[in-house]
Amino acid sequence: MNQQHGMNSNIQVGQRELHVQTAFSRTTSKIISNVFEDGRVIETREAPVRGNVEDKKLQKRIEEFHQNTLKDIELLFFIAEKVRQVKHALSCNKLGLVFLKRGFLKEAIEFFTLALQTDPKFVEAYNNLGLALVQEGQLDRAEEFFKKGLDIESGYADLHLNLAMLHYRRKQYPAAVQSAQAALGINPTYYDAHVYKGLALLRSLAEKVTHEELPPLPARGKEAMDHLERAAQLFKPMNNEAFRQGKTAYAADDFESAVKYFEKAYEEANHKMDMTFDHEFYLKFMYGGKGKDNQFIGGYVEQLKEAIKNYPEFADLHNNLGIAYLIMCRNLFLKALDEFRLALKINPKFKKAEKNLKLAENDGKGFLILLRALLK
Repeated sequence: MNQQHGMNSNIQVGQRELHVQTAFSRTTSKIISNVFEDGRVIETREAPVRGNVEDKKLQKRIEEFHQNTLKDIELLFFIAEKVRQVKHALSCNKLGLVFLKRGFLKEAIEFFTLALQTDPKFVEAYNNLGLALVQEGQLDRAEEFFKKGLDIESGYADLHLNLAMLHYRRKQYPAAVQSAQAALGINPTYYDAHVYKGLALLRSLAEKVTHEELPPLPARGKEAMDHLERAAQLFKPMNNEAFRQGKTAYAADDFESAVKYFEKAYEEANHKMDMTFDHEFYLKFMYGGKGKDNQFIGGYVEQLKEAIKNYPEFADLHNNLGIAYLIMCRNLFLKALDEFRLALKINPKFKKAEKNLKLAENDGKGFLILLRALLK
């Protein structure tokens, strides 16, 4: 691999003009696509290259990866136009999450807002709009939306967690502990809530904060570590090198360094907890013409299985895997109908095929209705 490899393209989507640059990194042995807007990187995609690949094959893989990046961006904005027209709250929310992950903050806020205009009681959209506002630096407005969501549904754990995150950023440790505990009261296996409660306790210890709502300083460290250890049990990628360095620093009573290591461990672990693929699957399945693409659905199933390995107690993953299996069944069912029809086309007097087709068409209506209901 002695030649320089790379591709550049400009792309117009909506009101945005983007520049996509794809190249091979020898340092990391990865093909990397960077998406730029006004000279700022808003999204990065990577694909590993294993082994020694000859120049011609490497260039072809770079070209394919580059074109797939362009097509995926175009498809996302194509889907956005469809979702704007149908004004389906769930779709607006999922699209907002994909835009948020990809760095399209303006579009993310637009679709979270549209979700709430469509369904003012859609609690998850309040939560996600708050997260988008946090990224925009509007912490006070974000807090307003988190609290509005809790006014509608006080038992929504994510809203309590994100209030804990805000309090932690503001160094309001008693409030952070209280909000994280509220999330754990709703879901005791909430990995992120264990992290924030542990971090808030440990950071308050490092800063020697005393408060009636915080445990005494001598006992605070143990409680903090209990929550951080529990987080590492719940989500395996949290138990990384930074986490182990944090434990070493804590054992040496270097609480300030321990906090920094645990924050780094959490940040690194969360790269492996990216659920954007789940929202992308839904949008491409519902609006992108991927409903009958078995390879696409199979890839989604494998992504869910991989995520479950890292976070086996995350109920949403198991629920979504169940839906994915039903979608696979639906595609096989539609194929079965096609085969019965083909049998009748070949032999119009084939009574058994005629009977099977009628039974499948009648009984299958309930299955298709069920699947549509699950995807709404």
